[in-house]
Amino acid sequence: MARAMWTGALSVGLVTVPVGLYSATEDHAAHFRQIQRGTSDRVRNRRTNERTGEEVDFQDIVKGYDLGDDQYVVIEPGELDEIAPGRSRVIEVSAFVDLAEVDPIYFQSCYYLAPRGKEFTPVYGLLLEALEDSGRAAIATFVMRGKQYLTAVRPAGRVLELHTLHYADEIRDPVEDLPSLPERSASDPGQLRAARQLIDALTTEWRPEAYHDAYRDRVEELIDSKRAGKQIVTAASAPDATNVIDLMEALRRSLDRAGTAPATDGADGGHGGHGAEAPRRRTAAKADRTAAARAPQPDLSALSKAELYARASELDLPGRSRMSREELVEALGRVAHPRRKAVA
Repeated sequence: MARAMWTGALSVGLVTVPVGLYSATEDHAAHFRQIQRGTSDRVRNRRTNERTGEEVDFQDIVKGYDLGDDQYVVIEPGELDEIAPGRSRVIEVSAFVDLAEVDPIYFQSCYYLAPRGKEFTPVYGLLLEALEDSGRAAIATFVMRGKQYLTAVRPAGRVLELHTLHYADEIRDPVEDLPSLPERSASDPGQLRAARQLIDALTTEWRPEAYHDAYRDRVEELIDSKRAGKQIVTAASAPDATNVIDLMEALRRSLDRAGTAPATDGADGGHGGHGAEAPRRRTAAKADRTAAARAPQPDLSALSKAELYARASELDLPGRSRMSREELVEALGRVAHPRRKAVA
């Protein structure tokens, strides 16, 4: 059961419901500890006095606001608690907005709000249903860990989601802060047409389950390979930047890869034949995968998960990143022996 990271109340006008705040996401990345090379000894960070080098107890540490020239305004932790807005631990709703009007750049993190007890579910459910019917999100503020957050609370099925937002003065102006932004001038018509066609060819419905952390997979492969004493395969290097001279050719080749012939007219030179090459390449690639699958197979049960995953990648098996070692063995076995059925 998840534990609330903050407890308080959600207040809309005179309607108040006690709630708990829960993280809506979890980190699946591989985490490493620092150890000294050549040993298994942990390396730990310690709080030390910069001048004396002596370790300082946590209770002896206060906050200092740097004024320059080694001058600080010292702030005690209790003083921050005394001035913190919203000391009553309330998520105070001040307005309702259409969430589509909020630029995604304002969003920070996502949390779930849940009622703190069954006796509070009727009021919670009423607020949830009212927000659903209105199609709007509640804009509110609350304090957590000594900081006031601007938030958007919106309905999401059976739960209220709370999204922390950046304040307006925290958003940088890209025109002022970033170098080398393009001028808003007319692009080459042929290049623009090809770029739009590439976007259309790659447009699909948003399915978050279709995406996974490929870098995490590589890290896990690295760990498994190192444990097994296997050779580590280096990933391909990043592609070179596309220059203006090669831009149209890069667009044509991208469209070929997507299986779409570039749009042509008299100005483009009539390269419509490129689109026929992509199906032939895909057919050849499929034939290569089929031949590899039908080749004599070693005992899959003797392979490591990293080796199994490498084979699954070669065969482009769908869902391989979410498979356990046993599931990879079963899936690869079905490819090698198409008539074999999966065990229910």
